[in-house]
Formats: sequence, C-alpha cells, structure tokens
Amino acid sequence: MGKMLLGTRRDDDSAVEAPSSILTRHAAMLGSTGSGKTVMAKVIIEEATLSGIPSLVIDPQGDLARLCLNASNKTVKEKGGDPARRKAFEKMAEVRIWTPLRKKGLPICIDPFKSPPAGLDQEEAITAWDMVAAGFTSLADYDMEKPQGKQVRSYLYEILVHTTRLGMQAMDFQALARVIREPHHTFTKNLTSSAGEQEPEWLDVSSKHGLPDFEDMLPRSTREELGRRVASYSSGVNQLLFSNGVPVDIDTLIEPASKGKVPINVIYLNTIQSEAQKHYFVQEIARTLYDWMLDHESSPDRLDLLFFMDEVAPYLPPAPRNPPAKDLIKLIFKQARKYGVSAVLATQNVSDVDYKILAQANTLFIGRFTQPQDIGKVKHLLKESGGDLGLVKELPQLGPGQFQMVSPDVSDAPIPLQCRWLYTDHGAPFTEEQVSQHTPRKLRKWAAKRSTHATREVDSSASAAVAAGRDSRQVPPGLSGMAAASKGATGTEEAFEVRLMGGLSVIKDGRDPLYVMQGIANSMSTLVLIWSMVILLMQWRDGTLQWHWALLAFSVTFTVCLIIGLEAFLGHDAEMQRKISRFARFNQYGLALWLWTLVYWEYYYSDYTLGHGLATALEISVLWITLFLVLEAFNRIRLGRLDMSSEREGLLSKIREGMGSLTAVLTQADIGEMRASSRQVMSGLRWALDLLTMLLFASVAIYLFMGHAPTEILGGDDMPHLFRLALWFGSVYFLIFAGETIVRYNARKSESG
Repeated sequence: MGKMLLGTRRDDDSAVEAPSSILTRHAAMLGSTGSGKTVMAKVIIEEATLSGIPSLVIDPQGDLARLCLNASNKTVKEKGGDPARRKAFEKMAEVRIWTPLRKKGLPICIDPFKSPPAGLDQEEAITAWDMVAAGFTSLADYDMEKPQGKQVRSYLYEILVHTTRLGMQAMDFQALARVIREPHHTFTKNLTSSAGEQEPEWLDVSSKHGLPDFEDMLPRSTREELGRRVASYSSGVNQLLFSNGVPVDIDTLIEPASKGKVPINVIYLNTIQSEAQKHYFVQEIARTLYDWMLDHESSPDRLDLLFFMDEVAPYLPPAPRNPPAKDLIKLIFKQARKYGVSAVLATQNVSDVDYKILAQANTLFIGRFTQPQDIGKVKHLLKESGGDLGLVKELPQLGPGQFQMVSPDVSDAPIPLQCRWLYTDHGAPFTEEQVSQHTPRKLRKWAAKRSTHATREVDSSASAAVAAGRDSRQVPPGLSGMAAASKGATGTEEAFEVRLMGGLSVIKDGRDPLYVMQGIANSMSTLVLIWSMVILLMQWRDGTLQWHWALLAFSVTFTVCLIIGLEAFLGHDAEMQRKISRFARFNQYGLALWLWTLVYWEYYYSDYTLGHGLATALEISVLWITLFLVLEAFNRIRLGRLDMSSEREGLLSKIREGMGSLTAVLTQADIGEMRASSRQVMSGLRWALDLLTMLLFASVAIYLFMGHAPTEILGGDDMPHLFRLALWFGSVYFLIFAGETIVRYNARKSESG
C-alpha cells in the first residue's frame, strides 16, 4: 500500500504522511459545522484513489459530489499543494455520481429480492435473511423499535426464508403481497399438485415441508395492511427505486468504465425525497456491501474498497434508537477489515452517534467542538480507546481544517494536523442540475449498458390493467409499444414509442388513441408516398426528372410497403414482429427526410410540381410525422440524453454530441425508465395545441382590430400564413378526433363480440 499525504503538522510544518494500511482499521472525522471534516474526508478519498483503492461514498447533502470538479494547478500550487499529485489524481480518478429515482446523474436502483449469497454458515445466513426482512419492514413503514414492527420483521423473515427455500416465485411485490395476505393458501397451492381435488389440510402441508404456522404469527388485519403497503411498490413513482437504472452491485461499482481508472462512486441521496426511502436505500446499499464481503476473497492486509458515509447521525443514532441501516453498518464496521473493506464516517454530532460504532475507528480526526456535551462524548471515546485525554482542552480553539489526529498505528501521541489543500473543488453542495451538467456522456453510455430491464415492470403493468378493468388479453412476449398496440392490448400506463413506418394494423384493433393517431399518420404517409412515386416516375418517363430521384422515390416507397406487407402476413410471429419493428425504426428518419424533400420541391421548384391535391396531402402528412418526431425528441431530452455540459469541449463538439444523442434509437430499457405514458403524451399534446390555437385566434382578432377585412385574412390568391396555420391546427384536431373515434368503435366492437 502507498503513502497518504494528509497535510502538515501545525507545530513544525513538516509533512504528515501515513500508510494507507491505517484505513483497514477504519477511521472517523469528527467536528462541528465549519471545522473542515468534509474536506478531511475528501483528502482521504483522494489519497485512497492515488493508492488505487476504489470508493463507495454515501453523500446525503451533495458535498461529496464536487469530487468530480478538479482544482486548478495554479490554485493548488498557491496553497502549498503538489501539482504533480493533483495531476496524477485527475488522471486516475473516475468520479461517478449515482442518482436514485432520477436520471440527473447515473441512475441506480436496488433489488430488494436479491437473496443472500450461497454457501453461508448458519449464523451468517440467519443474519443475512434477517437483514432482508428488516429492509422490507422498513420499506412498509413499520417502526422496528415498536412491538408491531418487530412482529412484522419476524413474520417477513419466515415468509422470505421459506418461499426461497421451497423455490416459490415470490420475487416481485405483487407476488410477495399475495403470500403475506394468505400464506397458508399460497403455500398449499404452490406445494401441492392436487388440481381439481380438495385442498389438503395446512397441518399436513406444514408438517411435510417444515413450515411454521404463519397465520398465528400476525393477525389477519395486519397481514392485509402489510400486503397493501408492499404491493404499493409495484407501480407508480415508488417502483423507480427498484427499476430505474443500474442495479446496486459492488463488483460493478469497483469496475472502471475506462481502463486504468479508479472509480469513486458517489451515491447522491438528494434525489430521494422521502426520509424513510433514504433510510431504506442506505440499508440496501449496506446489505449489498455486507453480502459482497461475505462472498469476497481478500485479506486484512489488502484494501479493495473504501466505504465512506458522511453525516451519519440519522443512520447510526445511540441506543435504543435502531433505524434500518444501523445493524448492518455495525456489522460492516465490525467485520469489514478481514474482507478488505475500509469503513470511514464523518459526523458533526458526536452525541447523536452510537459511540460503540465510533469506537471501532482506530484513526480519529477530531476537529473543533465547542458544545460541552460533544466535548464530553469525545473525552469518553478517547478514554475507551486509550487516547490522550489532554487534547480535548484544545478542541474549542481549533480552526477550519485543523485536527487532532489520533492514530496509534502512526504515532503514540496525537498529531496536530493541518489538512492539505484539496485536489478537487470544494464549495456549496451540488444541485441536481449541476449533477446533470457534470455527468459525462461516456459514463452515461457505460451505465446504460448495465441498466436493468426489470420484468417486475411488465408484471405490475398487467396487474394494473386487470385492476383498472382494461383489456388484459395476452400479448406475445417481446412485443411492446406499436406491436402490442396493434393487438389491442396496450394500456395507458405503457410507454409510448414513435414509429413512422408500418403499424397500420393498430387502426383496426387499437385501444390507445395515440397509437391509432400514429397509425392514421402512417397510412396518410404511405398514400402520399405511392401518389408522389407515380407522379415522379411519370416525370422521369417524360424526361423532366433525373433517374436517381425516381429510383430514390421507388426505394423509399417499396421499403414502406414491404414493412406493411410483412406485418400483415407475419402478424402471428412475435419474433418476426420484433425484428420488423427494429428494421422500421432504423429507416424512419429516412422516410421523414424524403417527405420533407418533396415539400421543399413542391414549394421552391416549380419544375417538379406534384399537383395541388397531392401538395395539400403532403403538407398535412409532413406535419403529422414531424409532430411525432418532436414528441420523440422531447422524451429523449427528458431522459437526459442531450449532454451538452462538458466545459472543455468546443461548441462544434457539443452540437455533435447533442445531435448524436437526439438521433440515437431508444432502447427498451430507456423506454421502461422514461415511463412516458400515452395518456401523459396526449394530455401534453392537447394542452400545447389549445395554447397555439388560442394564440392563432388572438392574432386574427388583432388583425381585425387593425382594420383588415375577414376576407383578406382568410382568403386571397396567395393564401395568407394565418390560413395555413389554421389548416395545420385543423389537421391535428382531426387526427386526434379520428384516433379517439376509432378507439371508441373498437371498444364497442369488442364488447358486442
């Protein structure tokens, strides 16, 4: 292990260096607000990075997110720092800001159903499963310090252990809720194959499979309430905690996205608004780390990971308070050393932290304290660890960045430390927008490849459809979006995807107005393509058009008709539908470009006139497909794909990056994360159209007020711009009306059938 440059001694200005091995016995930064404990923590993280040790950082306030901003060489040099070490840090560090629930940074999620690792001994397995049960208890908002919370925790422990042991599929919230509500019936149904026969007695089933009497463990009313709370996490915003982004996995977190880099993973908790969910998320991170430790081969002499928690008081309060993450973090501090993990924490409220956990830290950085209760707590802590009690007298006089370093592995006496200047920026906590701006596109791509596409989303959507009384007919697996809509099975909770080619069968059976509107637009585009192809081929025959333009018109039209034909003849084949959908999406921008080209020809080159009737139809068709492309682009922006934040790149590079993001095809995982439902898109479309129409009428009113005749506004040989706008808005209103009318007709047809 390498040496860590921590700062200088305040008594003689000599450099304070310590081997990174001191971190194997853990460390703590203690000090009141403004003492510099967060700066000291950043120094430790920077030095660990220079020693090749990746970090997992819990950042409750956004202070640690600024690690992604490097300090300038000039500033470091002026403050007495080493520019060469700063440069080395910049070269090695790979700072990733992870944002639960949001895509501002790198989205991250947790898998609450992940079982503890195999091969644990009995004691470890019991502990691990108990922590899983504690997580679900906390998630269901039960206080585990109260009798009911303890009952729920024990009940969930038995449910989780036995469902997993017996191979029952209770690995999503809806399934778990069913087991919780009716444990005897659910276990009996899954463990017996007596189809059509009378259900066996519970006593027989429990004896055969070694099951406890679940219903005696928890009253029915509590089971019903617990089941309701658990099931609520299968839909809505809550599900994003489990489905939005990269699943928490320590091996993924310590893996560099770029060769030769050392990851610094900052878990930015500000994106979680609920305090209960924050506690649960921290607990699940701690559980994942604990499980990884148990399954990880290392040695006490090697450091594989630095685990740092800032402002730990809410998560590690003194007894008898016991929030969800406390037991796990205590276990990590107790056992981490033998698994190659260093645990480091920081707090400004020593009296509000369990001193038994603080006592596990062999190295202490003690900053300024003025409150007697905090000084008394530090004194007690030093007494427990055999430290020098005399240094507590100096604590009220310490300035920012000044510490008493107590580390028996470095020095028998406390070291009066002035921490060094940071190699990274230090300032106000990062906002969500700053996180978004400073998350590189390269890291977003790396994370996107590791993002989850949880099947629980599909399950929850189906459950929601049944609950809402919508059509729940089976859709072939692998179909979504336009393909599913063509089978009349897309509900309003599904993400809307744009396809400008094919999908015409949705008009016949579709239940979603937005998809039907897209089908109508695609039908219109197809007719316009065929009509224009015939006219251009005739012009080529007459010698007024070059052959390559006629060939292009034929190729585009043939491709669109081929897709429509394949969908019609292969609609029964789910895999072929999926492949056709991918092919269509690849070519749809070419279709849009060709239609725009025809519009340009019509209005700017009289030699290639298409005729008045076709010109109007072409104009409406282009307007409709442009509308859907705008919807798609807007949803990509919502996904955070337009990353224009790099401060060092020029304008041309930023534009190129933005255009590359805009034209990238949405992946299925992206669609699942975006969750832009048809109902939401329709609502936004109506609002925007109503606003623009109101502005149009206001313009007409102003025009009339200025003394212009109505015939001058809405008539004339040159068709004024207001008339063209009225035509555009009218066509969109017609599209919406036609889509909703067809949906109503399809619904009545289904009911009568």
